Amino acid sequence: MVKYSIPYIAYITVFAVIPFISTFVIAGVNYNLKPIDLIPLEEVLYNTFIFSVFTAIFSTIIGYFLAIAVDMLTRRWARIMSLLIVLPFTIPFTASALIWSISLYGGGYGWFTYLLHIPYDPLYFSSTAIYSVTMVSIWTSIPFAFLIIFSSLKSIPQEITESARVDGLKLSEYYFSIANPLIGKAFWTAFILNFVLSLGNFDLPYVMTGGGPGYASTTLPLVVYQEFFLLGNVPAGAFFAAILSIIATVPSIGLLYAIKGKRSPMPSIKIRINDKVFKSILAAFTAVILFFLDMPVYWMVIVSIRSPLDDFVSPPDFLPSKIDPSYLILAAKTSVPYIITSLVVSISVAIITILISSAASFEINKNKKLSFLLPLSIYFYSLPSASYIIPVYLLIGFLGLLNTWWGLILASPVFTATYSVWLMFNFFSGLPKSYEEAADVFSIKNKFIRIILPLSRPVLISSFLLSFIFSWHLLFYPLVLTSTPYCMDFPPQGAQTVTIFALNSIGNLTINWGILASSALISSIPVLIVSWYAIDRVIRGAYRGGIKFV
Repeated sequence: MVKYSIPYIAYITVFAVIPFISTFVIAGVNYNLKPIDLIPLEEVLYNTFIFSVFTAIFSTIIGYFLAIAVDMLTRRWARIMSLLIVLPFTIPFTASALIWSISLYGGGYGWFTYLLHIPYDPLYFSSTAIYSVTMVSIWTSIPFAFLIIFSSLKSIPQEITESARVDGLKLSEYYFSIANPLIGKAFWTAFILNFVLSLGNFDLPYVMTGGGPGYASTTLPLVVYQEFFLLGNVPAGAFFAAILSIIATVPSIGLLYAIKGKRSPMPSIKIRINDKVFKSILAAFTAVILFFLDMPVYWMVIVSIRSPLDDFVSPPDFLPSKIDPSYLILAAKTSVPYIITSLVVSISVAIITILISSAASFEINKNKKLSFLLPLSIYFYSLPSASYIIPVYLLIGFLGLLNTWWGLILASPVFTATYSVWLMFNFFSGLPKSYEEAADVFSIKNKFIRIILPLSRPVLISSFLLSFIFSWHLLFYPLVLTSTPYCMDFPPQGAQTVTIFALNSIGNLTINWGILASSALISSIPVLIVSWYAIDRVIRGAYRGGIKFV
């Protein structure tokens, strides 16, 4: 039976498979690649790998130790600490870039440059630009690695942890010798996912530096955008998109191996440290990282509500003496059309995702003939959006849906549906077969709709919320597929999202910190609330036996 999977198969064929293949076809047609000689390809590739590799390494290692630190806490404190750790994950990339742009401002005006005694803005120097943007990427990626590894720690059978206590093992011995091999898959899954996601991260370099100075922080997704959408060179844009796809394929295969492999990819390490010393080291480490994770968000709030006179005070005022919400009120009023679009698009994408992914993941789990859809879904989820944006743009334009809600609603689920199939497949794999057998015994028709779906409510809600969050965060697709904000009329015209609204706060000649911070805050508040609820569900789910990311 494949009747429930047909919509999903049709969707990824139209918006993933065909665009992916078409990218390579376009790159080979009208082979006009002379302008490529003007682009320092080696420098772009170097920046792309520095950005991706450093993000994956540091975010995964930091997430690993944070997961251990939180795992040692009581359930109540673990939830509180977890929500503080994942705070950057709730902020759209565009807002994150804006937050750090004012945090890195030189001359002692930004909190980061002041505390580290950096007398200049590192974003404006070619020797430091790519590393500054990479640091922000690490900041946004740590929570994702933490969630995956922490959930894996919580899925370790209780009898193993109790046996370790009975044997008198130190905490360091338990985590590095016993738990380490058991969470190996989660560790490498987090590493590879953060690598492939940062490989396609367009938002941070684009918003923070625009790829500059020169090409000092330009990555492959930026080149795709510049060549096709700014210069109109379709073959050149497709050429760089094809290169990006080829590079992303290698870690994608590694991700599939990490998920399906039976051997533990992590060794058992014998380390014996006194429990008090071990806890103290992790507590100090966690305190430093928490400050790094949460201070930018606090700074965003402070800058958005303080007087503009405080913007250029050195040392920076961490507790403003006067509250001036004028910029925040202005941002709230002007953001309404963008927020409406983001709400409509994000909710619609989440609904479509649930409708096509739940049925497909269930049938993939039950029908061996459809087993190829799981690795295919994981592969397309891990591909950068720039890999097939050009054919998608041409398709949406052919349908006459550019700058419309429908254009975004149709194009965006390619990211959320593929991930949800992976997530729901793991859920259905653990669902007892007795439910289906009982339905067969009593000859219940449409057992998926009448029996399975009601039992799947937890994973359906989680998938819906995560899809909503991801759609709200999107910048690349709205930037390419839209051109004006919603007209506040019906039928709706214009479809720029709240991430575009936040992006517009960056002026051509000068930057108003208050407007910038207020725009970032307004774009973050709705999804921040939803994100905390969704992530709290994931954390609570981890305590009930572990979320199956792998």
